[in-house]
Amino acid sequence: MKSDNLDILDVVTPIPTVPYDLSIDNLKKLFKELRIYDYMVVVKDEKPIGLVYRDKVMKTNNKNLLAGDMARIKTRLRVPQIGEDKLTDLLDILPVRKEHIIIVDKKGHYKGILNYEVLIHYIISRKGRKLPIIQQIKSSFGKEHYLIIFGLKNVKQFREKYGMSKEEGIYKLLYEDIADFYNMEVSCTPESGEMWVYSEEPPRKSDIKEIIKEFHKEFSLLYGDIEPVNVYGMSLDLSYVKSQAEFEDIVKELRNRAKRIDGSVFIIHGERPMLILVEPRDFKIIKTIKSKILGDFENIVLAVKRSPKDMWEYTLYDIFRDYPYFELFYIINERGLQISNNIINPKVSYFVATGRKGSDRSDRPYFEETMKEDSYISDIYLSQATDDFCITVARKFNYEGKTYILAGDINFKEIHKLVKAYTTAKV
Repeated sequence: MKSDNLDILDVVTPIPTVPYDLSIDNLKKLFKELRIYDYMVVVKDEKPIGLVYRDKVMKTNNKNLLAGDMARIKTRLRVPQIGEDKLTDLLDILPVRKEHIIIVDKKGHYKGILNYEVLIHYIISRKGRKLPIIQQIKSSFGKEHYLIIFGLKNVKQFREKYGMSKEEGIYKLLYEDIADFYNMEVSCTPESGEMWVYSEEPPRKSDIKEIIKEFHKEFSLLYGDIEPVNVYGMSLDLSYVKSQAEFEDIVKELRNRAKRIDGSVFIIHGERPMLILVEPRDFKIIKTIKSKILGDFENIVLAVKRSPKDMWEYTLYDIFRDYPYFELFYIINERGLQISNNIINPKVSYFVATGRKGSDRSDRPYFEETMKEDSYISDIYLSQATDDFCITVARKFNYEGKTYILAGDINFKEIHKLVKAYTTAKV
């Protein structure tokens, strides 16, 4: 019967060794001769001590050092054979930063280096084998791959009223909505109840909204008009992630942000984090609120145009009395240069970074769009000025033959107040 065991020696890399007491000068000569190697294994009495790296050796000027003095200690593994069904367990032994493991025999003698990327390639090349999602994620740090996460919040009251089995049912409902939409494996994390999808394609906002809307439709059919259980989610662009520790920090931060926001929300992580808000009871509300904001902003622009240019900052400061939901205003010229300071709402109690005259805003998404279309209102994104979610509104206007753009930011908390006010008014 054919063995299902893998001989570890089949997947190790035979990196050259150097003796512990080799001088630095001779070590440098050896690295020059063996140009293809970035590191070598330091051994003493045939037993590996650690790895010595080319860049460190070539930079040192201390001629009294030996190879052993520059060796970095690495994990050693004495496993000559392992069952193929246990291959992925080795990935958990490998350090988070994908550093190498030194393989030794039963006597502790050096046999080769087990490399993370080589092991990954071997596992996925085996017919019918697929990496667990956490290992797929680890192998994709620094690459343009994506992790999409969904979960449920405010489930405690639902569980207390309907019981554990019904709670499991709504998790299954969300799982099936995600699985139906994405033609790929959906992994569940028991500790958090989240559903994770690993994808080589970035998530589309329209797809995310459709999944959440579908969940709320089905939830409403099953449970009528009770207070809805909301969906939260996030997607991570793994090209911005360098390590497991950084990955865990980002997930934790995005999860906390999403859970603090009322309603169903999804955060798209990347160079400019964005927020998708889905109102379960009336999907037209946000569009209505945006129309109101644009209408108010047009009145603000008219007030600015009626004022002398040297009074624009004072005019905008006074405007907060009529439009208190704005957190700041500023004005830029047709080249994208800010010609006013940030005019900050005096009632804002949180920190807002001060923008100065002369700042170049020409690379901002709203600048080109406003110059082309006259007005602009952004999706919800993470503001650098406040480290909180907001939207930017902008409108082009002419004054004494020159073109300017008025821009204003609205904190997400204020947007949520507008949504609540509109919903209450309808009732």
